[in-house]
Order: sequence, then C-alpha cells, then structure tokens
Amino acid sequence: MINKDYILRLAEQIGYELSIVIGLRKRNQNEDTLIAIDNLLLKFTGMTSRFINSLSDEMLLQALSPIGKLNAEACLWIASLLKEEGETYDNLGNSNDSYYRYVKSLYLLLELLHQEHVAFDSPLYGDAKVLIDKLSAYELPSYVQKKLFRYYEQLGMYAQAENILFDYLEHYPEPQMLESGHAFYQRLQAKNRADLENGDFSLQEVQEGLAQLQRFVD
Repeated sequence: MINKDYILRLAEQIGYELSIVIGLRKRNQNEDTLIAIDNLLLKFTGMTSRFINSLSDEMLLQALSPIGKLNAEACLWIASLLKEEGETYDNLGNSNDSYYRYVKSLYLLLELLHQEHVAFDSPLYGDAKVLIDKLSAYELPSYVQKKLFRYYEQLGMYAQAENILFDYLEHYPEPQMLESGHAFYQRLQAKNRADLENGDFSLQEVQEGLAQLQRFVD
C-alpha cells in the first residue's frame, strides 16, 4: 500500500510539473504542450509518448510491472500526463487521439487505485471521476469496464457496479464475468443494511441481481 504522505508528495510534484503544461495548453500552444509532455514522460518514466501509445493498455501495464509488482510512481506519472495529452488533443479537435489517451490514463489509474489500496480521501479518485465523465459518451473497451466494475464495488457504489456488470454481460456473456457477478452478490449478502443503503442498494436487490444472473447461464 502506498504511504499516504508519499502520495501527497508525489501528487504535489506532478501538480507542479503539470501547471507548466496546463499553462501552455491554456494559451493554445498545443504543439509546445505536447513536446513538454513528452519531455516529462521521458524524464520521469524513461519512455516517450510515442512508445507508450504504441503499446496496448495491457502491454503497458505489464511493462510497468516487470517483476509482477506495479511501479506505482511511473504509473501515476503516465496516467497524469496522458490525461493532459488527451486534453491537448481535444484542444486540437482530435477526438480520436484524445479518446485513446483518456482510456489508457483511466485504465492505469484504476489499476493503481486497486493494487495500492489508495486512501479514499486521495485526490486520485477525483482524477478518476474526471476521466470517467470525459468518457461517458463512449462505449469503453471490455477490459476497462471490468476494472470499473471492481472500482465501483471498491468505493461502495454497488448500484453503479451492478449497472456495469449487467451492461457487460449483455455484450460479453463470459463465464468469468458471470462468476465475478456471483461473487459480487455473495459479498453483498454479507453486508449490513446500512452499508447496502450507502451504496444505493438493498438486500432485496441483491436477491434480484442473483436471479437476473441466471439469464446468462447456458
């Protein structure tokens, strides 16, 4: 688990560097912004934007986990800078490139929040929400939807997790996700009423959800 003070210090350092990037972008110096982002990526991660964006999201995550343990610092730098790169491509009217940067950024951030059990008062959750909102008009890749399902449960947002679960199963009725759905409801059965209500859920909805899962059983 990342030390809370360490996250705050790292966030402050990233925020300082990003303030320069954001300033360039707000002055519509978009090409200079992209160059500045690339320089920061190389400085703090040893990878260029071109290389990072040439990798699939899964391959990038593997590259950041060389011995099976996520390099949280590099992951956070990349997620933060890809978000800014996406914003810059939005400025340029290039929604295709901005979409892929946002998706990759969100994918890494959700994995970081899961693996490192980041404290719930961390501003990183706000960053994740910003990215989720930016991508709300798009259909997300299936592997990102899986991470969102896990993320919403982690936050205690059970109704949102259920929505992701059934939307996923409607499009990809995979046995693995079906098993994850059963495990999700079993965990919810162990919750007290107050916990469920805080997650906009109820024990009755748990039972109804389990029954609905039967639609996807061969």
